[in-house]
Amino acid sequence: MTPGRGGRKLYPVTAPEKREAWRDACVAREYEARRFATPLARLKHRRDAALVLALLHRARNVRSVLDLPCGTGRLLPALAGAGYRAVGADVALEMMRAGLALRPRGAPLVQGDAEKLPFRSAAFDAVVSLRFLFHLAPEARRRSLAEMRRVSKDGLVVGEVRYRATWKQLGRWLRSRVGLAARYRPAAGRAEIEAELAGAGLELVELRPVSRLFSDKAFFLARPPERRRGLPAEVGWV
Repeated sequence: MTPGRGGRKLYPVTAPEKREAWRDACVAREYEARRFATPLARLKHRRDAALVLALLHRARNVRSVLDLPCGTGRLLPALAGAGYRAVGADVALEMMRAGLALRPRGAPLVQGDAEKLPFRSAAFDAVVSLRFLFHLAPEARRRSLAEMRRVSKDGLVVGEVRYRATWKQLGRWLRSRVGLAARYRPAAGRAEIEAELAGAGLELVELRPVSRLFSDKAFFLARPPERRRGLPAEVGWV
């Protein structure tokens, strides 16, 4: 864990501890200032938002989007600006309240657990999930993906994963082998990503690395295998 101000642990290692950390009002209030304090961090966020919008644009007839978990709602203005009816959901009320102070006229916000969402089936046209799935244990990730599939009308899901086929991930692995990295976080290859999505009833449509050199993240577009309607035939594969 990494100590924060006053000795508090701001970055717990395990997913359950992270979940509880975001429910800390002090952590929530400081989140945006800490996470997006630098021009580079803000640039990375704009890049991520642009990738999400590009993948959503690949699917036809998407009008309503659930941002899960929305945190402070930083992605919601980009979704709304692109013409989508956006709703944010997060298990941490404190994070959403912190976002309201920054974006008081933003999209509707709903408290909800990703593994058991408080929405009817097919309530949205698509679900977007940033900086979340790779924090979960495999079974929790499968349940969350299955819920995203359930609440999306055509099962469309845009998510973020750690991707093995990047130079950054290779560099991290090499540093871990020679003892220069304190902790190595394994990333998934394409076949593993496809298998995990299949376990939640989803098929990988497109996988876009953020940057093979400077990032180990990638965004995916997925849908149920039977829902080929509504997606252009020329959707590519990486």
